[in-house]
Amino acid sequence: MSTKCLVLFPPQWIPVAPHLVGPVIHSILKNNGHDTQLLDLNAEFYNTVLTQQYLHEAVTSAFSDYNSNAKTFFQACPDEANLKDHPQGFQTQYLRYREIYKMAKREEYNDVIQQIESATATYKDKSAFYDPDRVDAATKTINKACGILSSTHYPSSIYFLTPSLKIYYSVESLREDCENLRGNIFRSFFEARIDGLLRDNPQFIGICIGDYSQLLPGLTLAMMLKKATNAHICIGGNLFGRYTDVLINNPEFFRLFTDSVILNEGEKPIIELIKHLEGKVSIEQVPNLIYLTTEGQIAFNDEASPTPVDELYPPEFSNLQSQNYFLPEAIFNVQASRSCYWRKCVFCTHHAGSSYAIKSVTKIIAEIRALQEAHGVRYFHFVDEAISPAYLRRLSEAIISEGLDINFYIYARFEEGFNQDLFRLAHQAGLRMVLWGFESASERVYTLMNKGPVANKQERLEILKSAYAAGVWNFLFLMFNFPTESLDEAKETVNFVRDNRYLLSHGTGSTFMLLGDSPMLRDLDRFSITSVQKIRNGFNFSHRYTAALGMTKEHKEELAAYKNEEWRLTDKKYRGSAFREKLFLYVCKFGVGRVSEMNKTVWL
Repeated sequence: MSTKCLVLFPPQWIPVAPHLVGPVIHSILKNNGHDTQLLDLNAEFYNTVLTQQYLHEAVTSAFSDYNSNAKTFFQACPDEANLKDHPQGFQTQYLRYREIYKMAKREEYNDVIQQIESATATYKDKSAFYDPDRVDAATKTINKACGILSSTHYPSSIYFLTPSLKIYYSVESLREDCENLRGNIFRSFFEARIDGLLRDNPQFIGICIGDYSQLLPGLTLAMMLKKATNAHICIGGNLFGRYTDVLINNPEFFRLFTDSVILNEGEKPIIELIKHLEGKVSIEQVPNLIYLTTEGQIAFNDEASPTPVDELYPPEFSNLQSQNYFLPEAIFNVQASRSCYWRKCVFCTHHAGSSYAIKSVTKIIAEIRALQEAHGVRYFHFVDEAISPAYLRRLSEAIISEGLDINFYIYARFEEGFNQDLFRLAHQAGLRMVLWGFESASERVYTLMNKGPVANKQERLEILKSAYAAGVWNFLFLMFNFPTESLDEAKETVNFVRDNRYLLSHGTGSTFMLLGDSPMLRDLDRFSITSVQKIRNGFNFSHRYTAALGMTKEHKEELAAYKNEEWRLTDKKYRGSAFREKLFLYVCKFGVGRVSEMNKTVWL
């Protein structure tokens, strides 16, 4: 018996390559005999809104609304300081009119509208993309377009490469934002597509929400589908496993948005859920499932052990078109292991809800070969939390032995096993970039984070030099304002990046956030954290906290100025190196020597 299934990946996610979760779920359902369609609504969203027609209509509609109605709001609240005295709906609309006014005053929207399609075409053009000046100009135009859409659809926050998120939602505020006709750009986007999504009468609709940035758009989609169909709607992805307390205490969430939520690893649960819909098993037998019973109570079924990774089906990318993504080359995501083999970084929650497991090299090689034969793809991104030196060696030897012609990049931790011999082997196999969890140059801070045994700054630098010498580019993840970090320690990290820019790129530096369920919450005294405000009954990205030691407000301002000066962030040639997919493709095309030369002048 075959069930008609629809798998949807909603906005917002960086639209440069297919996310892995959709192809994984598609493959599971297809290989179990179900008629399945996968749609990347995220890629479709960006290809829709980043057009002249959409931007023109958005600006025209916003100006018309402003001219007709804004005066009434501004007269009712002439002093914005008193805005909090008005109802929430009034406040939201008032602020939307304020944003429209600011956007109009900048007087750049006409130029952006005229340039937007040339900008997006630059990202997809195999010649233009490799000109950093043209990509820089295109990125600026796209970011301005996202700013215009954020103004016309306030409080929606539209971004292209750098997430901009509202960090807290209650279930009630989510309902209000999902139903906001003018302020929710995703609602208007989905309204034009609901009939098409339901045309083939799917019996099961899976919505993949794996990141906090997808919360509002994903639940907007879920709410609209729930009103439009009797199909079973199920939300999955690794996001909601962090919010089981919210789900258990909010039956209204299920009445508004979904029929069920699958937590953590979903391979077994989704098949058992389909069996339930076919009448073969009771809903109580579906593992990892939270749902609303017929009596209106929340039920949370027992969890099952995950499917062994070597028994997983290869991801299925056949429904996805490479031209819909904002890169000139297709990059496919693959996964050689589940979770993290270290699992001890005190701030990290990435591995929550999963246990570490490694695919055999034979299995991952077979997957890559199948994807190459089916799609002709040569570029791969290993999304593993971290690949160990031992596994990288076995993988590289197998790629060379099998004669695979690929380029790939990985995430890694600083380990003694990373040396020039390994990097030479891996480069021969196609390794072109490693993304390192560097975090801090300060050995004290690095050790406090429990990042691992290679804390010595010089030893970490030697690993980076070995990679570069073998032709592998380095990308560093940095973190500032970790509890107890001093200004001098933060500057040490800035200086390290400045002094070694010839062999590395870096994110401009994330600010530490105290995430829910991070190990730090179990030992606050060690980090001089004196209080934590945990927001309950809602979805919050991080906790508010106070610490007895660390940088003051003045120190943070000084650090920001220091980064601007030492990293030349205000220089017009600074590109913003967080765009790691661009770096990867540049290294593949030009090699590390040429990329290093570019980095001296334009800061890739």
